[in-house]
Amino acid sequence: MQIILYVSVVAFAIYMHYLYIFYRGMKSAKSQINYNKPSASVVIAARNEEKNIGRLLTALVNQTYSEELFEIIVADDDSTDGTADIVLEFSNKFNFVKLVKIENREQVKSPKKNALAQAIKMAKGEIILSTDADCMVGKHWIKAMISNYSKNDFVAGFSRTKIENWQRATFVQKYEYFDFLAMFGAAAGALNLGKAFSCSGQNISYKKKAFEDVGGFESVKHLISGDDVNLMQLFRKYKKKIGFAFSKHSFAFTKPVENWQQFFSQRSRWASNMKWQILLNPEFFIYLISVFLLTILPLVMLFTSIWTAISIIALRIIFEYKFLQLSFDKFYEDKKRLKFYFIWFLVQPFYMIVVALMGALNIFSWKK
Repeated sequence: MQIILYVSVVAFAIYMHYLYIFYRGMKSAKSQINYNKPSASVVIAARNEEKNIGRLLTALVNQTYSEELFEIIVADDDSTDGTADIVLEFSNKFNFVKLVKIENREQVKSPKKNALAQAIKMAKGEIILSTDADCMVGKHWIKAMISNYSKNDFVAGFSRTKIENWQRATFVQKYEYFDFLAMFGAAAGALNLGKAFSCSGQNISYKKKAFEDVGGFESVKHLISGDDVNLMQLFRKYKKKIGFAFSKHSFAFTKPVENWQQFFSQRSRWASNMKWQILLNPEFFIYLISVFLLTILPLVMLFTSIWTAISIIALRIIFEYKFLQLSFDKFYEDKKRLKFYFIWFLVQPFYMIVVALMGALNIFSWKK
C-alpha cells in the first residue's frame, strides 16, 4: 500500500505540473493574424458518407477565401453508397472540387492514411487543410486556419460535437461533449507553449512541403490509426513549428455519437495510439500514464489512506475545474454546461479502464 501511496503522489505532482502548463498556455492564447494568402488544398477522406459529404462540401464551396486560391479534394475510400456521385455533382458545378477514387483499401494497414496520402499527392496547394467528412466548418474556416501560417508548419484546430439542445441530449452525448472540451483544452494549452501532445484529424492543417520533409505517413502507415497525432509527432521530431488556431472562425464541429458502442469504439481507436507515444513522444506518454494512475489509484487509497486520497481528489477537482473554466471561455462555450464536470469526473475511472484495455487490444471498428 505504501507503493500505491508513493505512485499516487508522484502521479499527482506530474499531472499538476502539466495542468499548470496547460493553464498558462490557454491563458496566453491569442488569435493569429497573417495577411499572406497562400494557395490551399482541402483534403477529405470519405467512406460511405452520402449523408454528410454534401453538407460539408456546401460549406467548403462557400468559403470567404478566394476560389482561385484553394481546391477541394475528396478521396472516396472505396465507398459502396452514393458518396462519389455526390462529389461528382459538386465537381461538375465547381471546377475546384475534385474526386479521387481509392480502390483495394483492404490491402493496406491504414485505409484512411492511404486515402489522404493519395489526395495530398495530387494537391497543388501550399497548405493542406483536413477535416472529416462528417464534420462541419464555418464560411471563414480556410481563411482563419491560413492566418496561423506566418511561422508555423503545422496548425491544429479546435473541434467538438455540436449539441443544439443540451436538455434533450443523451447522457453519452453530454459525456462525449465534455470529454472533447477537456481534451482540447489540454492539447491547445500545451501547443501554445510549444509542447505537441495531441490534436484531432477533424481539424488539422500543415504545409505540403513540411509534410514531404517528414516523409508523409510513410513511417507511421503501419499504425492502424493516428493520421493526426502521430503525424504531428513526426513534425515535432523533425523540429517543425507547430501551433494552434484559437480564432472561433477556425473551429470545426461534428455530430454527437448515437450510443456508447460508437463512443467507446472511437475512443479506443484513439487510445490505440497511446502505446506508440513512448517512441514518438515519451513526454506525452508520461503525461498520459500520470492521468491514468491519478484517476485510478486514489480510489484504491480510499480503503487504506482515506484522508490522503480525499486530499488528492479534492485538489485535483479544484485546479481542474479552474482550468476547464478557462477552456470554456477560450472556446466560447456555454459555462452553464460546466456543471456536468462532476458527473464526468465520477465516470472517468470506469471510462478510462475500459478504453485503455480496448485500445491496447485494438478492440474497435472503422466505418464499413
